[in-house]
Amino acid sequence: MLENVLLFLKTQLNNYLKIKTGDQGFEAVFLQERTNKDISFQNDAISVLLVNLEEEYTFRSGATLSPVIPQGTAAQANPNIYINLYVLFAANFTDYSQSLKFLSLIIKFFQSHRLFDRTNSPDLSSDIEKLTLELVNVPFSEQRDIWTYLGMSYMPSAIYKVRMVTFSDTDTVVIDSDIAQTEFLSSNI
Repeated sequence: MLENVLLFLKTQLNNYLKIKTGDQGFEAVFLQERTNKDISFQNDAISVLLVNLEEEYTFRSGATLSPVIPQGTAAQANPNIYINLYVLFAANFTDYSQSLKFLSLIIKFFQSHRLFDRTNSPDLSSDIEKLTLELVNVPFSEQRDIWTYLGMSYMPSAIYKVRMVTFSDTDTVVIDSDIAQTEFLSSNI
């Protein structure tokens, strides 16, 4: 599900960039292959990276019975988990002014497209009800920590909080603990 969210945002941003730049071939991309545990961002592109996620407790229910009553009985189910994603959009261009131009386009796009749902985005994945985006104000010390963790120098970027991806307990998979333990033990021998 998380991959669907990031792919959707990347695709929407790329469609916007094609219109704004006259389809010059600049685009948002995911990270390149990792080598030696180093992260590298593609040159002359906008890199999209999930940098954090958090559970949104505000809407979490403690109920363990499903509100849907199939065949007249309430089903046992864990409550939904609502996740907020923190997504980094980094403009990595050799020309610094080009990086600033693309960062401006990112901000303009998400300022005018703060909500994605089925009415304005019919290609939104079926497991995603809606997404709302807000620009995150990251203090200098936290920015330094992020870029240090990535092992890179700062580049023009913005972090957006993507609210709320809903994880539901819709799978009715029954796990037999004896079988699972036996399979675990046999796979570790």
